[in-house]
Amino acid sequence: MFSMDFLGINIYFWGHILDSIIVVIFFVWYSKKCRVNAEKAFLLAILITPFTVSAMYIVANLDSIGGFNWVRAVIFMPVVIYLISLTLDLPFIETMDFIAPAAALHHGISHIFCIFPGCCQGYPCSFGIWNKDAQDYLFPVQLFESATSLLIFVFMVWYAKKKNYKLHGISYAQYLFLFGLTRTFWEFFRDNTPQRWQISTFQYYSFAAFVLGSIWLITTFYLRKHPEFVEKHNLLFREDVGELTRIKMFLRKRKRNR
Repeated sequence: MFSMDFLGINIYFWGHILDSIIVVIFFVWYSKKCRVNAEKAFLLAILITPFTVSAMYIVANLDSIGGFNWVRAVIFMPVVIYLISLTLDLPFIETMDFIAPAAALHHGISHIFCIFPGCCQGYPCSFGIWNKDAQDYLFPVQLFESATSLLIFVFMVWYAKKKNYKLHGISYAQYLFLFGLTRTFWEFFRDNTPQRWQISTFQYYSFAAFVLGSIWLITTFYLRKHPEFVEKHNLLFREDVGELTRIKMFLRKRKRNR
């Protein structure tokens, strides 16, 4: 574990500041590629952090490990984005697609800096990184997980480019699936307190992300093969209107049908 300060601020927090700046820059660049309104993309980048942190602290007491954690954030991110989609009148599914690569990028960069305070540590091993609190060399699972997240980020941007940056409704599902699968694996190397059946709390969350991503992907592919179902429920699955507008249209239609 390293103890480094710059201008009186720990390098760990500087890492998160750098991470946030990079993610905002990516949002602006990606909005042009995906033909998303640049102003709304910038507002989305600004709002997503306070919305997410607030939501995570609200649910932090639902399990034995409180506080903010990215695994918990990934699970509850759709709820947060839906609220932001209502605020900015953005289509929910497209917005989830848009933020998915940024989520992987954020996690990939921020997790690198976990080696400085020594959090998210692995088990003792001979080739690990020295941890002052544990007084031992610990497996650098943070760096391996960071590399995995950055690979997921590269894959999702590559896939989006292959699809001409069309927001196709599966990017966040891909992220849930890939993140949940890889994080479940890396949790075996992390020194977390097992809760039940030698499985940690965050491993349950990771596996839940994997299952949710799987269901989301299966549902999306089903809807693609059954356009008649989408047409029948056009207000629910249309991609050309924002969530606030969608709700207004639904209420108007319901009022006319009475």
